[in-house]
Amino acid sequence: MATTLLTFAVTDVLGRPPQAGTVAEVKLTWTDARGPVTQHLTVPLDRPVTRAVPAQEWSRIDLDVAHPDYVPESVALTRSSPDAPVYWDNRGTAVTRDGDALSLTMELGRIRQSPLTPPPFTGTRARGDQPGVFLQETKGQPRRYAVLNQPAPPATPLWLEKVTVRTLTDAAPARAGQDGWDRLRTTDQVVALADTGGFLWLEYGGNDGALPPQPRFLVAVWAPKAPPSPVRAGGMDVVCYFTPSTAARGYPVSAYPFRTNYPYSVKRDTTADQPYVVVGYRHLLRDLNLVQAQHVSGRPTVVVVPILPALPPGKANERFAWQPFNSQEGTHRLLLEVVRFLHRFGYGGSASGTDFSRWQGSTAPVGGLPALPTARRSSSVPTPPPTLGNVTVSGFSSAIMGVFPLLTRKEISLPDHFPRHLFGGDAAAFDAVWREWWDLDLALKTEDTGIRTADYERRLLQWFAGGDDRRLRLYHCEHTMGNTPPAQRFAALARLPHKAGALPGLSEEWHSEDGRWTAAFYRAGLLRARTRPAGVLPLFPLETADARLIHPFTAALGFGHASKLRAG
Repeated sequence: MATTLLTFAVTDVLGRPPQAGTVAEVKLTWTDARGPVTQHLTVPLDRPVTRAVPAQEWSRIDLDVAHPDYVPESVALTRSSPDAPVYWDNRGTAVTRDGDALSLTMELGRIRQSPLTPPPFTGTRARGDQPGVFLQETKGQPRRYAVLNQPAPPATPLWLEKVTVRTLTDAAPARAGQDGWDRLRTTDQVVALADTGGFLWLEYGGNDGALPPQPRFLVAVWAPKAPPSPVRAGGMDVVCYFTPSTAARGYPVSAYPFRTNYPYSVKRDTTADQPYVVVGYRHLLRDLNLVQAQHVSGRPTVVVVPILPALPPGKANERFAWQPFNSQEGTHRLLLEVVRFLHRFGYGGSASGTDFSRWQGSTAPVGGLPALPTARRSSSVPTPPPTLGNVTVSGFSSAIMGVFPLLTRKEISLPDHFPRHLFGGDAAAFDAVWREWWDLDLALKTEDTGIRTADYERRLLQWFAGGDDRRLRLYHCEHTMGNTPPAQRFAALARLPHKAGALPGLSEEWHSEDGRWTAAFYRAGLLRARTRPAGVLPLFPLETADARLIHPFTAALGFGHASKLRAG
């Protein structure tokens, strides 16, 4: 009987085979006129494996690969006759044919959709760890993450609610004698979240059954609607946004490897408040409105937000803070894993720019069951995965403790706990695409962060001097600047050639003539208003409200402005 020789190999997102000494469970099924035949194999995949398919007239071959360090993957190969082209349905797989021999290379990643779970019944309370992100199904609406389907006044789900988004056209305030928004140069655009693109909750890291247990992190991702064409030659651009530290904020604490009290746990004595999930919603969709700001910028790109666990007290635990993303190779691996996951998920190909029906939780696994099966397009031509394009690193408030080390730290500093072959990327490749730094009112008090402003400024300007294609944006308010004049707080930056504008006692704005860097400094009196317009986001802080609200408002203004200046 004639046979087909099938040679298959697997690689990670950097093109490397799995670590030697590990094995994978492989299920190989071929189908011909007599029906399906299945082989179960346990094989090392640190090198290609060849198996004979004893069926010359096969019409379908299914390959399922489960490796303990990676998310399971599958591919189906089909053909209408022995001489017909071979089609396959996994965009992370490439197939070549030489007569009766087939060679298949499959990419394995470490990112999967977060599981979902129904919220607690009315009148009951959820406690402790939950099996996933809360979902909500609303009459007339598809299943979505619960927050997206919750009605906003009068009865429209948040995902469909139209709001007015206001962003800066210039970081320099225009008019001192006005109130609130009228002091600033702005533009408005009405938008609903559903118009912007797609939102996903993802898990990054070890599988649940990995031994020993591996860290697993919660990651929020938003991707914009794009023209229905392949990603541009330069790759898929990403803004990586770091939220403030979750320490000392009432979040459930979780010790390494972060398998309890994180990421889906609820607060004690609450009904359905998942604090680690809520922090992503607050920054991206509700309070800071980063998604809406990206959408209206005219330069939208993928936004990636790692949500990190709060740690128990003590130096033994504190060393895990911000790991492994406080290194260039750690952040590079996360972003590359996200980009490749989106490619396998269908984003960036024909018609994918407008089809987000699989997003917002609609196809995520529920209650421990597998993810809903969806039709996958087959092709006889390889779809090259996108590279990681221009990268922006942005952070708000105490996130400086996580992003500051990125300026100089190349490698993961705790490789025994975050193995480099699983959590590490390529620091040199990251440095080559790292284009922008957005300081969104990063904390500047040394007693709180352990970081001297002079050291921060020095390392930041060293990074900035590393290439003419690098961009620098800083936005600060009185919350982080105190009463220190900007030229004293950022003395080295002030000495760079620049143009300056000021409203005495209210603000200063500096920018280079070539537009490569911008710095804006706002006093509290500028960012508090007697009144504000209804339905305009972000909400302008009122004089009668907590003065600390100017801190996140500054970050929201800065993110929207920097998004408009982002080099595409």
